[in-house]
Amino acid sequence: MTEHVLETRELTKAFGGLVAVDRVNAVIEKDKITAIIGPNGAGKTTFFNLVTGVYPPTGGEVYFNGRPLKDLPPHKRAKLGIARTFQHVYLFGNMTVIENVMVGQHPRTNYGFLEASLRLPKSHSQEETISLNAMKYLNLVGMARLANENALSLPLGQQKLLAIARALATEPKFLMLDEPGAGLNTLEKRDLSDLIRRIREMGISVLLVEHDMPLVMGLAEWVIVLDGGKKIAEGTAPQVQKDKKVIAAYLGEEED
Repeated sequence: MTEHVLETRELTKAFGGLVAVDRVNAVIEKDKITAIIGPNGAGKTTFFNLVTGVYPPTGGEVYFNGRPLKDLPPHKRAKLGIARTFQHVYLFGNMTVIENVMVGQHPRTNYGFLEASLRLPKSHSQEETISLNAMKYLNLVGMARLANENALSLPLGQQKLLAIARALATEPKFLMLDEPGAGLNTLEKRDLSDLIRRIREMGISVLLVEHDMPLVMGLAEWVIVLDGGKKIAEGTAPQVQKDKKVIAAYLGEEED
């Protein structure tokens, strides 16, 4: 029996009269790479925001490893093992590369403000562990040599890798990548694909939103298609490519 890491049931989000996500039922399998695709305005990023708790749903429910996430704020969902990156890279510009990744480890610490302020042994020991872990994730994305560089001095491709390293530092079970290939060149996209496969091999389930169809079709093991907030198709990459509803959504053609 296939295990599921995430399930949505009738998930809905309306902004006034606009229904951005419309009763979407989706199942994301464990230890697989799943992609959500669709034309602009399909509801893909809104779906991400509902899963991570950025938006409360208008209706429906999200389940993570069988547990309903109703009313759980984003930081508590992160502690459960849900991590994400954003379409636009958000880094701490006054920090170095390694410090940005270390921030991702802090939800896993258990010392308080006073211990940190006084540099008590418990906090000092954990900070050393956090630094070592941060280097591990920088090694994974191929950026260890840039650990002490200012984060915002990096080109876009490396900033996106840094954002993935920071998300991995939260020690997730489920990683959500929003447009990871946007703005990257062909070589960078190839390296990104290899990285995502390595992440999956680490036992982390991956869900990505992506507009680059060659990237999606060469990487995703299951594809979910949204259009106008509704799920219109799902299947393997070859199945989705041949689906008449999907072709119509992308090309603006009428169905027979």
